[in-house]
Amino acid sequence: MIYLLAICFIVGIGISYTRSRSSTTKGGAPTVPSLLPWIGNTIQYTKDPAKFMNECRERYGSVFKMVLGGKSFTVVSDARGLDSIFRDRHRAFNVHPAHLRIAKAVGGVKRADEVVHIISDRLFPLVTRELGREGMNKFIPSFNADLLSLVEAMAARVRNSSHGAPIPLMPFIGKSLYHAINMAAYGPLYPFESYDDFEVCDFDLILLLSRIPFLSRRVVQSQQRIIRSLGDYIDRAWSGGQLEGASVLTSEVVSILKDSNLDDPDVAGAVFTFTWGMLSNPIRITYWLMVFILNDAMATTRIREEVDRELRDHFGGDLKQMLAAPFTDVETRFPLLESAVHETMRMGILQTALREAHADTEIYTNSGMMQVQKGDLLMTNIYPVHMDPETFSDPETFRPDRFLDEKTRAHMGFGGGRHLCKGKLFALHVVKMLVILCFGMFDMELVDASGKSAVGNIPPADPRRSVSVLRPCSGQTLYAHAKMRDLKG
Repeated sequence: MIYLLAICFIVGIGISYTRSRSSTTKGGAPTVPSLLPWIGNTIQYTKDPAKFMNECRERYGSVFKMVLGGKSFTVVSDARGLDSIFRDRHRAFNVHPAHLRIAKAVGGVKRADEVVHIISDRLFPLVTRELGREGMNKFIPSFNADLLSLVEAMAARVRNSSHGAPIPLMPFIGKSLYHAINMAAYGPLYPFESYDDFEVCDFDLILLLSRIPFLSRRVVQSQQRIIRSLGDYIDRAWSGGQLEGASVLTSEVVSILKDSNLDDPDVAGAVFTFTWGMLSNPIRITYWLMVFILNDAMATTRIREEVDRELRDHFGGDLKQMLAAPFTDVETRFPLLESAVHETMRMGILQTALREAHADTEIYTNSGMMQVQKGDLLMTNIYPVHMDPETFSDPETFRPDRFLDEKTRAHMGFGGGRHLCKGKLFALHVVKMLVILCFGMFDMELVDASGKSAVGNIPPADPRRSVSVLRPCSGQTLYAHAKMRDLKG
């Protein structure tokens, strides 16, 4: 009920800033019926967004309309239509509505419209440069070194037990990536103790989006603490026009925000929004990747064999040598693992993105051309495309090698076209490195809290808490029971 109220509140106020007119196809896109004129389909949608969207797609086709909070959305959920929207050849679609909601919700930014323009016009080009192939060579050494130290600390605990030790997957993955990514981005002065507040904000993002006072108090308190700690960090680390010990990327981000005459809380809030964007999806994707691999004995064997082979053939069998290698020397290695990352994204990413047309245009769907008018709201629904058996055979099954040879625009985990994720290379790298270190150092078995084997037990996701990547239900803690392997590193 909490999340139902939250979503109702979101759709009631979160998009009230813009008008919406109907998109039309020949004969008109069918509208999902509802008994409540203003609430529309909100109740059905919030119970399980992915399930509701899939049922509508089966009943009404890949393009349909639904009403949420008094606004009409045209939902596009076929590969051709999504590709047309993402490529946006006429540059007619505006992503600002989605970015605006995130800046307000995650960062609590008051001058959110200005910040969104700064992100689009100045920060995205910076991210493209600094997290491109050349920039990654400067960014990843600190990340790799810190991640290695964190996994080695876990290895020391495992080594001290003759029977191995259980590693709680989500806390280990979350804390490791939070520390290593922020060390690379911000340096040793970053407030690493803020992880618990970050986890609350990330897990209960839907409540930040709603801001219902009696429901969101706990998560808002965590948000305020982390923004205050970031403000204190910026004051402490800012010297001579840059952040002491930080990367070029984040120093320039803060410099741009400061030069824009934002007040200190908005600078800190914008930095938190930026940081959340670097952390949230990689943490969740790494979790599901480890769960999927360890649930499949053959996948576990194949990934371990690839890690051993690539380390032996290209890095002298030494994890540290691999971590010290240039990014471009590592990027093309471990192809099966990279395919498994894409497969995990196919199965776990929802990414129901919002687009607003700022000019009349058209898109092309499986049903033909669809006219879109200025002011229309479109929702891009990726999940049913990723789970469509006509596009991906046996879509409910995790196949780690699915993307070794299969290249298709229907896989849209990183978006596409003009809206391709700017941090794609970075995200792939951080996910792969943690998995490589774990498989390089440990033999692992998936177990539950009692120590019993959990192989074959994929934990359920909570659709009410899932915004971009599926979230596991609370209380569903899985462990990797780890024993040391006899390898260098």
